[in-house]
Amino acid sequence: MLKAALTVLLSIQIGYSQVIIRGKVVKQSDKKPIAFANIGIVNTGIGTISNEDGSFSLKVPTPNLKDTLRLSGIGFINKNIPIQSFLTQEVIVYLKEHVTLLNAVTVISKKDDNKTFKLGNRKSRGGTLETDTIYAGSATALLIENKNPFQKELLFPVYLQNASIRIFRNNLPSFKMRVRLYSVDSITKSPGEDLLNKSIVLESTMRNGWLTFDLSEFKYLIDKPFFIAFEHILTKTDRDQIAKGYHDFIKKHPNRLRIDTIVFEGKKQVRQQLGYGGIDLPGTFIGIAPSESASKLFNCYTRKTSFDKWEKVRGILAATVTVSNQPAQSK
Repeated sequence: MLKAALTVLLSIQIGYSQVIIRGKVVKQSDKKPIAFANIGIVNTGIGTISNEDGSFSLKVPTPNLKDTLRLSGIGFINKNIPIQSFLTQEVIVYLKEHVTLLNAVTVISKKDDNKTFKLGNRKSRGGTLETDTIYAGSATALLIENKNPFQKELLFPVYLQNASIRIFRNNLPSFKMRVRLYSVDSITKSPGEDLLNKSIVLESTMRNGWLTFDLSEFKYLIDKPFFIAFEHILTKTDRDQIAKGYHDFIKKHPNRLRIDTIVFEGKKQVRQQLGYGGIDLPGTFIGIAPSESASKLFNCYTRKTSFDKWEKVRGILAATVTVSNQPAQSK
């Protein structure tokens, strides 16, 4: 057995008949496609993301045909459309750009040296893999606070410099990941509103290591705890390849899949863990610290699809951010 824990995230499909709806998401201003827009039924596991040309297809179970579909792009105003509108034709959805007034950044000359601080979880002892082929838009978010360890010289507000996620193992020729920033919802304490107004996606061929997003150009000023989140950007081809690899592996090695239930904060969570050999499955494993002790130090949430509910989990994402007491200087 591998010493590292390999957790499989598999969406279980209920035996309803399904209807495939299709559409395309474009900018209202110039009719250009919006790549990787989030699409789904709010607070359900039914959701996806648009392709690079803005097109999308989504399987909707028959009990949900009277629901409303939400479409959202980073930097755009959300739009809600009844699913009934998609049943007879492919619908082109126009999203209006969200105009935001950015806070002015004043750079003050200081005698103090520029101080940087790294926050978040650097440790991992395993990885998680998303194997669902029907839906898309899964993401994992880590709460960033000045703790564990507390750094007394770090005084808010600070400027965000970069964000990194640990890639435990990548078995695809390349993969895409999007970084997102969320506020902390005052009621649920889970990820709330988007804080960035630009979609930032990186494509990488790395096998393993830290994938880093340079965010210094935004000169984003942070004055309180926030979530750093990483969203899988998987094409239909990627999802099919991942699902086939998973099903072939389980068919060949059924004894290597262990399903157990843990109780975390009073709620039962089902985990599927793979034994030796699972590390070679197609897909991208993201690093996690699966221990109970890690969950006492950090708060981590996941969602399975674009508008699914955020669920607090015990496995803690290996991710960090670097912040500074001064904004990055323009190059």
